[in-house]
Amino acid sequence: MKWTLDDSKLVYGVGSKDLFYLDINTKGKLELVFDGQRISFEKIIETFKEKTKYKDSSFAIRIPQLIISQIKKLIASFKEARAKYNYQNNYYPIYPIKVNHSKFVIDTIIKAHPTFGFESGTKSEFILLLQALKEEKHRLIMCNGAKDCEYLTTIRKAVEDGYKVCISIESVKEMNDTLDILPRENFQLAFRIKPYVTLHGHWGASSSRNSKFGLAIEELLDVVWKLKENDATHLLTMLHAHPGSQITNLDDFVGFASFMAQIYKLLVDYGFTDLKTINFGGGLPIDYDNRLDADFMQKYTDIFVKVLAKELPKLQPIIMTESGRAITALSTIVIVKTIDKYSIYPEKHRDKIVVSHFHEIADKYLDVTSANDTLKNWISWEKTKPPLGFLGELNDYEFNAHRLKRLLREKYFSFDDFEKHLEKSATKTLLKPEYTVQGNFSVFNSICDLVLVKQYFPVIPINYLDLQPETIIRLFDITCDSDGEVAIYHPPISKKKLYTKDNFLLTYTKPYSLAGFPVGNLDELSNNYLIVPLAGAYQDIVEFDHNLLGDLPDVLVALDGDWLIKPMNGAQSIGSLLAEVGFECTEDDDPYFDNGK
Repeated sequence: MKWTLDDSKLVYGVGSKDLFYLDINTKGKLELVFDGQRISFEKIIETFKEKTKYKDSSFAIRIPQLIISQIKKLIASFKEARAKYNYQNNYYPIYPIKVNHSKFVIDTIIKAHPTFGFESGTKSEFILLLQALKEEKHRLIMCNGAKDCEYLTTIRKAVEDGYKVCISIESVKEMNDTLDILPRENFQLAFRIKPYVTLHGHWGASSSRNSKFGLAIEELLDVVWKLKENDATHLLTMLHAHPGSQITNLDDFVGFASFMAQIYKLLVDYGFTDLKTINFGGGLPIDYDNRLDADFMQKYTDIFVKVLAKELPKLQPIIMTESGRAITALSTIVIVKTIDKYSIYPEKHRDKIVVSHFHEIADKYLDVTSANDTLKNWISWEKTKPPLGFLGELNDYEFNAHRLKRLLREKYFSFDDFEKHLEKSATKTLLKPEYTVQGNFSVFNSICDLVLVKQYFPVIPINYLDLQPETIIRLFDITCDSDGEVAIYHPPISKKKLYTKDNFLLTYTKPYSLAGFPVGNLDELSNNYLIVPLAGAYQDIVEFDHNLLGDLPDVLVALDGDWLIKPMNGAQSIGSLLAEVGFECTEDDDPYFDNGK
């Protein structure tokens, strides 16, 4: 089989969908691409080493162009849908800062769009936005989350200072407290309701009557009459609900949009004539595993405009969304410095007799006529594992197991019935990677969602991408925790069959997961680099300092005529980490002392 660059792009997922900014050159090097200009990751790493003291460190690159391009894409998608359905009102985007509240992200959004609004879910986030928007008070601040009297008093002061604020009412108590503390002018209210529809996905529980968030139907009626009793119906300008996050079923959005349209019309009919906006919250997914439709964002925006144009043809409210993950996920790439590679099985054997007798094992166990027979023989072989009496015997068994496993995989995938048996435990062991590589980083700090919510992240080598992958591997970090590894790969769905050199099938006709990701050159994995893209949403916010391993160095990578590669922040110091847990570090404790100040 002749391996091509297109095969590599398919297997590694680069050059399309949410990895459109990555490419592979003819020398097999991974590149970053903007506006037709390219820079290799090797060059980025070389510059990082030249400009910092972190010669053997992993690091994260921050790419403002990828935030800007996502903003433009989202706004253009809504504009196209509004033109398609002759929708006369506007689209207004909001960024929820809980997704990534770094100054880099917020400043980039402000510079990218003149009216992009922001959402705060807590008082702390609200105060951050007051700082960030001192010169941008025309931008809407959407106040979600629980709000006590102290928070509402802070909001009142912000309103008095000229900030544009909309308070999302999520309980009857909040409604009562808001009317008690705030005046009857210069701010807006939104009713956040529970979406009485069922949505799917990891955060599907954010929808339906069982949602943690929002007003139940009885509470909605209570706050409706509360505003009427207080002659404050003019304050209600927005209807709000949140369908969840990473909603990948487009039909879910249809039902959600229709429900919101119906509630909106009922509220207008109740006399809320200043109600002008429907805020559909978040839900727009990022295509981590490269399996969504290439035009998913366009289809997503099309649904909301189409439903409102059909169900509210005369009212046509302003459309608002709170897309966060879709705006920032692309903007961060973790670059992992590898330390060493390891083989699960013995790769060489000193005893030539053991090596020469392998053909007898092969003759016995490779005599199969189906995928199921292959699995039975693999199980049978594993039962021959010797008791732990002599290390040599166990070494002989492990050496032969490695060779047999590779040949049985080849047999397994040669049969048409292999897909029927993919979920069997014997298949899982047959398809378990035989190699690992250690990276100088912490999964818990850099891509914590992998552990927290089992979020999938692709992993891509920076070189040898022009080669047929040699094998699949697991990446483990330097923490003392077995969860600290990246051991999953979502192969592309394709009718074209592509294999590693050691007989792992890398393409499937239906969704499937392997326990390791492909690499082109196994021997070159030590003292090399891998990248983990799509790490810009939530990872910086929810990170864990497990084993007191802190933040990686940050590097700005931007295209401004020429490529700009500029260190932003150094690695978090041991002194800083110890101070967070109440201890001190001095030069006597650490020859590389840095107090983090």
